[in-house]
Amino acid sequence: MIKKIILSLTILISIIACSQEAQLEPFDPGLPPEFPHVFMGNAYVEGEPIKQGIIIYAKFGESLSQIGETISGGRYVNVLVAPKNSKETTATVAFYMKTEGGEVKAKETYELQKVVEPNIVNLELNFNSYP
Repeated sequence: MIKKIILSLTILISIIACSQEAQLEPFDPGLPPEFPHVFMGNAYVEGEPIKQGIIIYAKFGESLSQIGETISGGRYVNVLVAPKNSKETTATVAFYMKTEGGEVKAKETYELQKVVEPNIVNLELNFNSYP
């Protein structure tokens, strides 16, 4: 009789423990779950190469990228987009130019994808005007 009670209690405790584990929220340490995308390429304002020294950055999900800067020849480099959570790994990226006069959004966007190593993306950006 005691063996049946102990066996029944053991089974009951196991069932309760297993059901509680299934309800736990997934652990998200807040670190990028995937590798980053690094954007670079030519940038144009009204069809002309962008001026040197202009800040370019991106917005995606609830986050901002590391800022990049334009260099000679109308190129921008090193706009680093690193997702902070699993929702951001497939977010749409919007690009912006920022000066003392404000900011302007680029015509282009980019859909992030899960990658197994850092992904370098060569993307041309076009802006209607300077801020």
